[in-house]
Amino acid sequence: MSLLQRIIYTILKALVKIVVHVYYPHIYLEGKDKLKLKGPTIVLGNHPNTLMDALNGAIWVDQPVYFLAMARLFKPDWVGNILRFLFCIPLERRKDNGGGPVDNEDSFRQAIEHLSKQRHLFIAPDGGNELERNLLPLKTGTARISLGAEHLQDFQLGLRILPLGYTYFGDREQFGSEMLIQAGEPIFLKDFAEIYASDPQGTVRRLTALLEKRMQDLLLNVKDEEEDQMLHTLEELLRDEAPLPLSDFFQRSKALMYRLRNFSIEAPEQHALFLAQVQAYAAALKSVRIRSGAVYIQQLGPVARQQQLLPFYLLLPIWAFAAINHWPATALCRVAVRRFNLHVGYKTTVELCVGLLAIPIFYVLQSLFVEAMSSTAWSWGYLAATIGTGLIALKYKRRIDNGLSYLKLKNAGPIKDKLAQERAALVTRLYDLLQSIPQ
Repeated sequence: MSLLQRIIYTILKALVKIVVHVYYPHIYLEGKDKLKLKGPTIVLGNHPNTLMDALNGAIWVDQPVYFLAMARLFKPDWVGNILRFLFCIPLERRKDNGGGPVDNEDSFRQAIEHLSKQRHLFIAPDGGNELERNLLPLKTGTARISLGAEHLQDFQLGLRILPLGYTYFGDREQFGSEMLIQAGEPIFLKDFAEIYASDPQGTVRRLTALLEKRMQDLLLNVKDEEEDQMLHTLEELLRDEAPLPLSDFFQRSKALMYRLRNFSIEAPEQHALFLAQVQAYAAALKSVRIRSGAVYIQQLGPVARQQQLLPFYLLLPIWAFAAINHWPATALCRVAVRRFNLHVGYKTTVELCVGLLAIPIFYVLQSLFVEAMSSTAWSWGYLAATIGTGLIALKYKRRIDNGLSYLKLKNAGPIKDKLAQERAALVTRLYDLLQSIPQ
């Protein structure tokens, strides 16, 4: 990496970290000590959120990383030249080639050469972009690259593979969502020297299977969208009824997921009925655009309800000021998402890229307008207030959203009683399931 590239990388990393923190103000890192890279490292991450996955694989580690990126992004040539300068190596994918054969020998050669120089690389080995919180079957590319790099150095390179697991809670496509990043135990390639010498292809398969297992351990790894949606609805209940730190919340969600699977085997009819109740509750909430947290607030006693709502009432003017003054930039982000008409998984990427440009521009324009109407001091005060209230509104977005939803629920008519009854029945059954989980 040249001096110019290192300077640009450092600047971009700082900017991206700020933007990511704005979009996901509640990011929890587990295993921070493992993010200090020692020796050449391949950082692995699952791929549920397009560009965000690669960025999260880079901004939290302490060394610069290069990226394997899909080759279609490198066209036209001038775009490819920019991406190569910005630390990307093109990689062909079968699904981008109509399912036909691909030739990645040159890409693998570049990756191996990069690692041989004691550098680092990010790879999303499942190669997908699925909305569910799961892991697609891993491709063998990571194993082939890592073993190839070590083989050229007689397994003296010191290469290791660091698996990361990204889990989103709430709606990951919305500002203010929560995210858990877990770093797993690194895998050292020198441990495969002996078996690689006798069976290279078998070692590739064995290493790929090990990587898949290590990454699955870091994820919920739901089996399908139905299970993910059911778990999401139950998680929303638990966030209000029994909140936990996010890492503990993850472990409870995973245990609950396995308990539900066993429940479907032990009592399939009861499980089917419970699933129908969960889906009916979620559909009822969606039909009137009410959050589950609002139903929780409604069920509280008068004193507990006011205690729950007091912070919301205090935050309401801050939220209103932030919403009004950020409306031009956020509206532009929404227009861009609709204009590009991309797969929903790219929504966050588009909003981040547009917001990175639009928000500072609108800050400047709005501040200049205030200065023209008053004074420079008022302009700086307005800018500080706009940024500060925006950050506060994002930090407490869930509390504000639940409060606004509760105000709507108060005037929702008979359905509010129906939602309360359905929630109470689900919570009772949910606690029964949680208590039956082996400790």
